[in-house]
Amino acid sequence: MADESTHIDEFSSDQISQRLYRIFTVFSDNQFHITSQQAHFIIDELFRLNGRIEQTQNFMPILGKKDVMTFRNFLHICDLLFPDRKQLEPLVDRVFERFVQQIICKGFLLYWSKSDAKKQCLIGSKNFKWRTYWCTITPGVIHLWPLHKSASNGKKKLINVDQSSIVHIGAFNEERFTWLLTTNSKQKHEFGHFDELRRKQWILAMNLAMEMKSVEELQKYDRNSSCSKEYRSLSDKNLSWRLALECENERLMQLLEDQRIALHDEEIVRTLATRFTAILR
Repeated sequence: MADESTHIDEFSSDQISQRLYRIFTVFSDNQFHITSQQAHFIIDELFRLNGRIEQTQNFMPILGKKDVMTFRNFLHICDLLFPDRKQLEPLVDRVFERFVQQIICKGFLLYWSKSDAKKQCLIGSKNFKWRTYWCTITPGVIHLWPLHKSASNGKKKLINVDQSSIVHIGAFNEERFTWLLTTNSKQKHEFGHFDELRRKQWILAMNLAMEMKSVEELQKYDRNSSCSKEYRSLSDKNLSWRLALECENERLMQLLEDQRIALHDEEIVRTLATRFTAILR
């Protein structure tokens, strides 16, 4: 335990390492290590967010199934697979939000409430339409901040969801892909997005928020999911190591080449300086 504390202090000034450690502890269950399968799960999320889904199958299962992984091992693997820290930082931030802050999904979407539209019809107003909202989804709750009003907590709209809530895919309406959420209070909320893929992601997130109504339930779900990945054959694991090391070797060779060019340029400058000095004499 003392060694682990020393190691944490070693990276206390590095925000990426700090956040990776917080993610690591979510799955370690205070054991100061995780299984290789859980490491597979976490880094798979990093690859997925980076749009490199096809590479996850080759890179991910790095150690044997019975092996355990310390944070130092985990951090080293992240460095091998993501040598560009500027690329890694936003990926870590998003995974941190998902597993530590328990934000299932966030982003902009279009929204209008069926009940609000009915109220406006009763008072003779036809001024109901789609509005843009910033939305975050957490276990059991959908948070909506309207962009057409001044930002304040009082303007935030909360929609409580549970297993009795239902999401239906809507039609392509007014150049937007729609879906309808009906809560247990029979209130209907219609959402829209211009991207069909994003609609699928929002629906999946809302369904997960319905199933996992508390942070504890979502954490348990994440831990169980991290242990349910199927392992590939040993040859694939060896391939993972080879590909990762080749990636690191390519990066180091490029660094050596850059240094060689820099030294060559420096030698040219020195030669020219020597000639000019000789001419001036």
